[in-house]
Amino acid sequence: MSMVGTAVTRESWPRSRIMTAVLAVSLVLNVLFVAGAVWGRIEKAPARGLDQRFERIGAQLDLDATQRVAFDRLLAELHGRGEKVQQQVGPLYRAAWDAAANPAADADEVFRLFDAALDKRRELSRDTMRKTLDFLAALSPEQRSRFVALARERGNWRK
Repeated sequence: MSMVGTAVTRESWPRSRIMTAVLAVSLVLNVLFVAGAVWGRIEKAPARGLDQRFERIGAQLDLDATQRVAFDRLLAELHGRGEKVQQQVGPLYRAAWDAAANPAADADEVFRLFDAALDKRRELSRDTMRKTLDFLAALSPEQRSRFVALARERGNWRK
């Protein structure tokens, strides 16, 4: 009879090890999931659009009421800028690529279409910079320097 008891124990032994391993992996995954959820609540997501980046920068400038009005005006201009660029520049790029895809593509025409897209994008960027400079004029020299430092820090050019 003790043989039967030993046989059952030996057969169940690998099963219990597998269950222990599965439970340990499950525990680790649950802990990682909870830690990720907590970290996601604590850590702010990076700003996606230009207007969101500027909102975060503005929050660190200690703006007075007049400066806040100028800043809000800038944010209103920036809001939806990405959509505006896509609406105005996207079709130009698509036309350029469509022309380039043509087996009998005229290189001069393709370059003209790409130049038109780049010119439109440059025009929109200059307009945004004009509005940004209008806002910067309302800041003190220290705030202006801080704004530029924060914009560089959060921008794609990294100083």
